[in-house]
Amino acid sequence: MAQGEIIAIGDELVSGRVTNTTSFYLARRLFDLGYPVGRILTIGDDPSEIKNSLRKALSRADFVLVSGGLGPTADDITNEAVAAALSRKLRFFPEIMDRVEARLRELGRELLPSHRKLALLPEGAEVLDQQGCAAGYLLVEAGKPLFFLPGVPRELEDLFEREVVPRLKSFIPPRLFIHQIIIKVFGLQETEVNLRLAEIADSLKALKVGYYPVFPEVHVTLTTRARDDSTAQQLLEEATQAVRQALGPFAFGEGEETMESVVGHLLQEKKVRVAVAESCTGGLIASRFTRVPGSSAWFDRGVVTYSNQAKTEILGVPSEIIETKGAVSQETAEAMARGVLTLSGVDYALAVTGIAGPSGGSPEKPVGTVFIGLATKDKVLVRRFRFSGTRHMIQLITSETALDWLRRHLAYGEDFPGYPSTCFG
Repeated sequence: MAQGEIIAIGDELVSGRVTNTTSFYLARRLFDLGYPVGRILTIGDDPSEIKNSLRKALSRADFVLVSGGLGPTADDITNEAVAAALSRKLRFFPEIMDRVEARLRELGRELLPSHRKLALLPEGAEVLDQQGCAAGYLLVEAGKPLFFLPGVPRELEDLFEREVVPRLKSFIPPRLFIHQIIIKVFGLQETEVNLRLAEIADSLKALKVGYYPVFPEVHVTLTTRARDDSTAQQLLEEATQAVRQALGPFAFGEGEETMESVVGHLLQEKKVRVAVAESCTGGLIASRFTRVPGSSAWFDRGVVTYSNQAKTEILGVPSEIIETKGAVSQETAEAMARGVLTLSGVDYALAVTGIAGPSGGSPEKPVGTVFIGLATKDKVLVRRFRFSGTRHMIQLITSETALDWLRRHLAYGEDFPGYPSTCFG
């Protein structure tokens, strides 16, 4: 099977000032098209490093994609380094220079000597974009296609889809069809997910299973390959069904779905609404709900009652409960949930109160102690959890657990989901 390599060039990438999103995009799209990537390399604006990296990639890969360093500034040295690596001269492309001059006139900007660099490409280059300035180009070396693309994500993505994909397919027709899905899991550790799926992974030889912890979730990738598209798709559907059955209610979504979008879909499907009262999460649950388009159809309000006074004044939590039981307690969480339910008149309410740390804990209630309440018009359920991690991690897993509890109540009628103790320590 043909395999490619990706090289991203730029000091801003290796210094961490800019995130290398272009390589991620290219690898993902190439995989979808049936062209796996064997290596992804990120290097700085160093001529010898670029030259050596390109030569090594050419010796290993069937095709190479290079991004970055095609602009007019002093640190844009890709073209010079490529010409040296392949023993080619730089050739002046007047048609590119004409476009640069026209574009600068439109912007009312002066033509500088440095702009000439945009039109100097290695000999034999086929210009990909007949309209742009940092146009991108194709070189063929030893029968292998080398694509050079601008580092600006929007420009790279557009050029890849319009110009690179058709040319790559012409050079190397895809021999295998690849299908992949991501199944998202919450409530099980990665090792527990692996144990549940081990038999499936061993029995389906055409299936590749990957496990990726994305706190506080575990993402499972299922990949199938076949020589025809329908077979690959059918294998994936069979594997997905088997995996979801093995994971049960711990599998909450697929692909781009998030916990909050899945909960929102269930709320909309059942034509019910929810409100939240938050203390230790500071509005994170409400924020996650409002990230979902159309959430106004099922999300009523979020109340952040961080202080004891706010809990009493807004939600009606009795001051004697806070004084005798504490702001972080089962009784306070119950009163918060009931209070926001009454205040909003919705069908469901969530409430969270806890100690996110790093200070504020005690032997009886250490850092990571959280009480989550789920209220309906018939009852209020409260459960104590003990989470670990940084302040942000505790806040994130608290919000995720609250959302998941509501999801499992809506989908399965569960009052108290059975999370393994290993999940929450």
